[in-house]
Amino acid sequence: MRELERFHRPRVAALAEARPDALALETVPDVDEAEALLRVTEEYGLPVWLSYSVAGDRTRAGQPLAEAFAVAAGHRQVVAVGVNCCDPADADRAVGTAAAVTGKPVVVYPNSGERWDAERRRWAGENTFDAGRVRAWQEAGARLVGGCCRVGPARIRELAGLLAG
Repeated sequence: MRELERFHRPRVAALAEARPDALALETVPDVDEAEALLRVTEEYGLPVWLSYSVAGDRTRAGQPLAEAFAVAAGHRQVVAVGVNCCDPADADRAVGTAAAVTGKPVVVYPNSGERWDAERRRWAGENTFDAGRVRAWQEAGARLVGGCCRVGPARIRELAGLLAG
């Protein structure tokens, strides 16, 4: 754990010097990484959001989401929790868990649903991102919504239109 903190400290220090309004701790794969990041950012008094990359109802490292989100519950500098860079269907399931476990606003910005094929070095699969999901995300506690990998400007405009309208 201390090794993760040593790894993140210089990066967080550089970002803290820029005095951001908030720092996105995003695409976090597991609880150990989240704990290290939260300890380091706490030293600098930076407001943060913590966003895991997930698969199903678990972090990418296989930990249950309720356990992962609980890590953020006791940290005052955490202004939101959620998920990003994951399949939209996985985001659907995670939003309610994040809200219920932490009582904090939820951030959700999944990818397109396509998967990176490292062997062929290209994206594969179907784009399953549907901006219409935004209402269910909001009802489950999402307050910051968007898209990650391969969710382009047209989809973000559609999402913004649904939120405005």
